[in-house]
Amino acid sequence: MKRATFLPVARAELMPTPIAMASDAAIWKHSVTPMVRALLGPIGNGFTRHCETTEGLFPGDETSNLNGWSRAGDQGESKSVRFPYQATYYRTGNGAFIVKRDAVKVKAFGWYGDVLSGKPGELIFSFGLRDRRYDGTPRANDTALLDFPYDEPQNLPLLIDGKQLSGTSLETSLYSYLPGTGIAKACGDEVLEDFIARPFTYLDRPEEFLRLLFVAWNTGRYPGQVAVPIYDVGKQAHAAFEAVAKLCRYDFLETAPSHLHVYGWNAAKGYVCSDSRLAGRIRDFQARAAALKARVDLSRLQESWLFVLQSLRPVELIPEPYYLGGPTWPQNNIDQNNLWLYKPLSEKAKQQVASLKASA
Repeated sequence: MKRATFLPVARAELMPTPIAMASDAAIWKHSVTPMVRALLGPIGNGFTRHCETTEGLFPGDETSNLNGWSRAGDQGESKSVRFPYQATYYRTGNGAFIVKRDAVKVKAFGWYGDVLSGKPGELIFSFGLRDRRYDGTPRANDTALLDFPYDEPQNLPLLIDGKQLSGTSLETSLYSYLPGTGIAKACGDEVLEDFIARPFTYLDRPEEFLRLLFVAWNTGRYPGQVAVPIYDVGKQAHAAFEAVAKLCRYDFLETAPSHLHVYGWNAAKGYVCSDSRLAGRIRDFQARAAALKARVDLSRLQESWLFVLQSLRPVELIPEPYYLGGPTWPQNNIDQNNLWLYKPLSEKAKQQVASLKASA
C-alpha cells in the first residue's frame, strides 16, 4: 500500500486547546505500537470529515451526546452535538486508523477489518488525551468524544488534597485488545463479558454478582478486561502520553484508574493519588490483602477482584475469608466520584508539587 500522507488539522478556529492541534502524524508516531501497526497493516491515504452529529461511518464509529444537546429538526433521540468535531480516516492494510478531535480532546482508534468498505470489524486500540480545563463545570460534558460526564465539582482539575494547583492538564485513556479474544466472541457468554466490563453495576443483584465474580476469579481476566490485551500497548503507553503532552507543552497528566491493577500500573510510572485519604484507603486494603495472602493463595488478578468484592452489601454476603473488614474501591464508573492520579511534567508543575508537599 502507498505510504500515507497525514492530513493537516483543519478548521483550527474550532480547536482552542493545545492538545486539539496535535497532528495525526505525531499521534501515529508516539501512540501506535509495533504490534498494533502489525495488526493494522501499512497505513494509506485518508480523508477528513467535519462532524456535527453523533453518527459515524459504520457501527462503533459513533460519538456521544452526554449533555443531551439538540437542535430544531432533530428527530427522536438527539443526534446533534453541541460543538463539532473533526475526524480523519486512514485506510490500512487490514483495517482503519482514525483520529477524532474537538476543542478539548484527541482520540485515536485502530479498527481491524475493512470497516471503511462497510464490512464487519473490531476495535482493537484507542488512545485518548483530553484537556481538563472545563472539568467540574457543565462545559466539561460538551465534547462529543467523552465517555463519562465530569461536570460535578469533585472533578475539578489538579485538585490535590483540597488545593487546586495551576497549570494545564490532560486526562489519559487507553484501550487495546487482540482481535477475536473477547469473551462473548470467544465463548458466547455476553453476560460474563458485561459483568467483567462493569462489575459494580451488578451489586444490586448479589447472587448474580457473586456467581459471576468467582467465574471471573478463575478466567485470567482482570476487572474491566474483556479480552486479551495487546502486549506492547501497556508497556509503551505512558511514554506515548508524555511525548504527546510535552509536544503540546502541558504541565500535568491526570488519570482515573477504574480498578486496583490499573492504579498499580500508573503508580509504577510515577502517578500519585490526588487525595491522600483515598491513597490511605488503598494502602489499608493492600495491607489486609497481604495478611490474607499469608493464609490463602491469591494472585495479582484475584487481588484486584477482591477489592471489587468488598463493595458488596450487606457485608455478610461476602464469603469467608474474603471479607477484609473495611475499605472499598473509591471509583465505580457509575457516579462521578473518581480516583484521580496526577503526574507533573513541566518544571513549573514539579515546583508546585514540591511546594505543596513542603507545606503539608
